[in-house]
Amino acid sequence: MKHLFLVLNVLLCGFILTGHAAAPKDSGYLSDYDRLVEGEYLEAYWVDMAQIQKSAAPSILLGKISTTGIKDHKGVTVADSVAWLKADLLGGTVISDGQPDAKYRLDLAITHMDPGSAAKRIWAGEFGAGHAQLQIEGKVVDIESGEVMATFAERRRSSGAIGVKDLGGDAGPHIIEHLVKLISTDVNNELLASFKAR
Repeated sequence: MKHLFLVLNVLLCGFILTGHAAAPKDSGYLSDYDRLVEGEYLEAYWVDMAQIQKSAAPSILLGKISTTGIKDHKGVTVADSVAWLKADLLGGTVISDGQPDAKYRLDLAITHMDPGSAAKRIWAGEFGAGHAQLQIEGKVVDIESGEVMATFAERRRSSGAIGVKDLGGDAGPHIIEHLVKLISTDVNNELLASFKAR
């Protein structure tokens, strides 16, 4: 009975800890990582609150998504990740793909993508082995002036429920898709909190 309780606790902790944020790493995409602080939703965020014009229904145009240096992996391509990112971001309330009156543009970069190792997740996922990892960085730019109004870097990692999701085959691609959704939701929420007039 004592062992069953221990196993259930380990599994429960694994489910709770999956998809958690990790400290983003400097990829060189942003110009100043030192000014990033913890946001309301994002792990590393900066916004120039004095310069932005808040709106009751803010609309930020989705700009370029850079994938420089990111390689395809078995089961998950860079194109898949970009498609998921676009779909998830455009599914929110702040980011659009064609608002003619948009004052700001969101440029993004996928700066790290690794679906991890299914075998390592199954055998030692609770210790961090084989985790899938994804880092997305972005900047909100004033379309008229070209001035950067906000920047962020968000890195997420997941063990796929400490390898349980890998028992039916490599879950790395599905975990990456899930991490894209988590980061997209945080980006939408953070930008809504910053750019919406209250």
